[in-house]
Amino acid sequence: MRQLGDTFNRLEEIIASCLLITTSLFVFMQVVLRYGFGFTLAWIEESARYMIVWFVFLGASIGVREKAHPAMDMLLHIAPKLVKTILQIVVTIICMAFCVTIVRSGISVVVSAYSMGATSPALRVPLFIPYIAVPAGLGLMFIRYALQLKDLVMELIKIKKTGEAE
Repeated sequence: MRQLGDTFNRLEEIIASCLLITTSLFVFMQVVLRYGFGFTLAWIEESARYMIVWFVFLGASIGVREKAHPAMDMLLHIAPKLVKTILQIVVTIICMAFCVTIVRSGISVVVSAYSMGATSPALRVPLFIPYIAVPAGLGLMFIRYALQLKDLVMELIKIKKTGEAE
């Protein structure tokens, strides 16, 4: 199971890295074309925009895994271990509820774009494809939060068993 998680983490990082590198190359190419040759390619700008969206949502999932999102944690530094763990569980559940809410709304937008048959102006890609980034990214974040919740509950059980309230 651990190996599957490691493989998933690595795959997520590789995809995010490829998106970032490709976007950077596309934007650089667009700048060279615009200022060096006086013309632009619309598909480059559009594809870069969609890749940035996907990168952001994959990066948000990686941020949850690495606990890199900003947090107001001053109270956690002064709270006893038991209170700290309970507060972290509550915050994690709230984050999971937020993810579920956004996934549901995102799926609604994806279904709407799919049913209308909307396509992007330059690439002519069905718009539901870039829109999937929102529910996919927040779904991955939900999974990350669920894994953190499991660890926090296990820590809470350990604290209760050993009596390490402080």
